Amino acid sequence: MKFEKVAIPDLTAALHQRGFSYVGRGWHGWMKFTGELRLKSQSYPCEIAVSPTLDEFPRVWLTPLPAGRVELLPHLSTDGYLCYLSADSVIFDYFDPIRQTMTCLDRAEQVLEDILAGKMIDDLAEEFHATWGDNICFLDVDESRPGTLEAYSFTPELAVVTDDKARTHAKLESVGAGLPKIELSAFLVHTKSRPMPIRVSWPPKTIQTFLQWQSSLDRACRKKIEERLMQLFKRKAPRVLILIDSPAVQYGIEVDLKREPDGKGKKSSLRENLYRLPIRQTSVFRIDDKYIAGRNLPGSRTLAGLRVGLIGCGTIGGYLAELLAKAGAGTVGGKLTLVDKGALEPCNLGRHRLGFNALMQGKAEAMCKELRRIAPGIDVVHISSDAKEANLGPLDLLIDATGEQGLTEWLTWKYAEKVPYLSTWVEGAGVAVRALLKAKPEHACARCVSRPPLADQYRVFDSPPEVIMRGHGCEGLYVPFPAAASVQAAALAMEMVQAWLDGAEAHSFRTRVLDQSRQVHFKDCSPPRYEGCPACAM
Repeated sequence: MKFEKVAIPDLTAALHQRGFSYVGRGWHGWMKFTGELRLKSQSYPCEIAVSPTLDEFPRVWLTPLPAGRVELLPHLSTDGYLCYLSADSVIFDYFDPIRQTMTCLDRAEQVLEDILAGKMIDDLAEEFHATWGDNICFLDVDESRPGTLEAYSFTPELAVVTDDKARTHAKLESVGAGLPKIELSAFLVHTKSRPMPIRVSWPPKTIQTFLQWQSSLDRACRKKIEERLMQLFKRKAPRVLILIDSPAVQYGIEVDLKREPDGKGKKSSLRENLYRLPIRQTSVFRIDDKYIAGRNLPGSRTLAGLRVGLIGCGTIGGYLAELLAKAGAGTVGGKLTLVDKGALEPCNLGRHRLGFNALMQGKAEAMCKELRRIAPGIDVVHISSDAKEANLGPLDLLIDATGEQGLTEWLTWKYAEKVPYLSTWVEGAGVAVRALLKAKPEHACARCVSRPPLADQYRVFDSPPEVIMRGHGCEGLYVPFPAAASVQAAALAMEMVQAWLDGAEAHSFRTRVLDQSRQVHFKDCSPPRYEGCPACAM
């Protein structure tokens, strides 16, 4: 079936019926139409821009802005641009652009109605950076305490703030930068008020207008900022960066503390000189480990600050190590310990997280290097020896990704009474992946569910899957399964780690079936410990 494009005259006719007239080319060469957004109380003149290829959502501008409103309105910029939808949140219908355009105008009218009714005022804080400024500050501070900060400047437009120079240097070095040599005076102030922009004289251009705006939000915060600025101004600090930590967002200003000469016959006070100084609005972007780990898990806990041990850095453990790091393991005072005595051999490359660059290196050591590359500053160590001989030190969580039944049972006996212990493995030749967490004494361990008398009760399928070995001689035997099975086992283990972190009442034994042709026997559950188990029945 051939895809037929809609003719431009058809769209023009449909817009004309809605009261819009074509006036020529406008924004980015798009077709410009003038008309009105019709609200319940009144209509507002507007311009719309429509892509000549009819493959994008139309853009909308109010002409002019609503009269009698002095405050900045959410989703409405100072030039009248109306942000009525997020393009990433909806799907454009290429096959029906006329109906799509009409629907967009309906949406624009509803959004404007809600804006003027004050229903979307809280969104101003969310889009604050869009109205603030182009200067950038990277903030790498684990504990956001008020007061003096270490800050460095790349250029007048780019700065970095840190509470750990070595960690921040490692992060910046990973992108070819490193910590700049130019030091910068900086301090942080807390406020409980969200930054609400105003339409008149926005954004503020001088210290005076900035302090006036801060006073309208939080007088105590304004006072702290002014006091610190005066101290630095008196000490003749050349330049200062002020960061404000609000409930919704961090933002700041940068200012050169120059003492301008007075005009003829005029003598200004120190405070008046300070007030006249121009500012550069600075948008703050957090690069601290706590934020990176927690951004995608709002309301959930992360592994930041915890001591985590991972035994086995093979096909499952390699992927799982990365997931643990992205969840905050080894950050904010925590530590990630990787244990594996083996090396990455050529036969491992087809389904391992590591690649050719780590060939013949110890897997634990190579994964440490890889984690430091993707998460600079992480506290990760390796133990390249037998797991039974390793000194893991105190732990908050131990994970076994070896898939070796005998070792798993020994580790259960050694550690399960002392620390929550999670084991994960691939079933058969990649037909399923499984994970079992023993975080409570009454829960079953891997031996409980895999040995008689409970083994049949907890198997995945009605009949045990056949294990087919491949290789060349006994020294090269292995069970073939794709890397996708390893990734799914790692993901299942991480899912259970997150449930444990959040204290959720979740099943301690879970399975994800990959071979859908088989009849499934098992359902996720929390099996009780077998009283006669020598591994966990203490």
